[in-house]
Amino acid sequence: MRIAVMSDIHGNYHALSACVKHAKASGVEGFWFLGDYVGEFPNPQRTLELLYQLREEYDCVFIRGNKEDYLLDGKYNSECEWKRGNKTVGAIKYSYENVTDEDLEFFESMPISKRIEIEGMEPVLICHGAAESNKQKLLPGVFETEVTIACYSEKYVFCGHTHVQQVIKDDTKLVVNPGAVGVPLNIKGSAQYMLIESEGKEWKTTFITIPIDVAAIEDEIRASKLMEYAPYWCRSVIHLLKTGEFSQGTVLNEAMRINDYQEPWYIVPDECWEKALARFNIG
Repeated sequence: MRIAVMSDIHGNYHALSACVKHAKASGVEGFWFLGDYVGEFPNPQRTLELLYQLREEYDCVFIRGNKEDYLLDGKYNSECEWKRGNKTVGAIKYSYENVTDEDLEFFESMPISKRIEIEGMEPVLICHGAAESNKQKLLPGVFETEVTIACYSEKYVFCGHTHVQQVIKDDTKLVVNPGAVGVPLNIKGSAQYMLIESEGKEWKTTFITIPIDVAAIEDEIRASKLMEYAPYWCRSVIHLLKTGEFSQGTVLNEAMRINDYQEPWYIVPDECWEKALARFNIG
């Protein structure tokens, strides 16, 4: 049995298409998606349509990420913070305006974690961040992570959210992050996912990295309405695709620091964004 495990697409249709093409050529029998399907790239409907198509063709499992929760918050919460925000949260606003009620229902139907049991195989726990929170990051060498995974009964845990391919291993558990399809960290011009294969009752994991056409993606971003909604976020995304350096969250945190944290995260002034981008040499 061979399954593709993908996380953190963030609306990067071109990267998702490349990963799906590779996975199909590798003979996968199913796809496990670990959340964050839209959020950083133009035309989220293309990404979602590809996912819906895969759902018809393959056995697919979908986990809800924190990006989906932002969008659902916009639907259900009258006090939704990002709706009061400026260009800092323009990417969320753009995504919200470009998904349908059916898409939101799809997101709402997803669990934030799932135990998967396949006959003859070790059970697997899949999640976006952690089993109880899609915002928590499972990171190697971090005490909170050690405490969290000690509570899991499953030997294998597959999680996303950090955008980095990594393995956390102890005497009883193997926690594996497939990296990010859409905006991976620490590697440039690439999309990432993971193949898992059955070996007896165990799972063998293989990291996959695929080159993508960053120039074409950049041209599409710059020509889109998303660039008008979220110019600073888009510039940060383009830089990350080209270099593998500095997540959007890192740049946002720097912009907030420059502003002495006088405003909440969703209303960072434009001039602070410009200074933060300049500090990281982001054009």
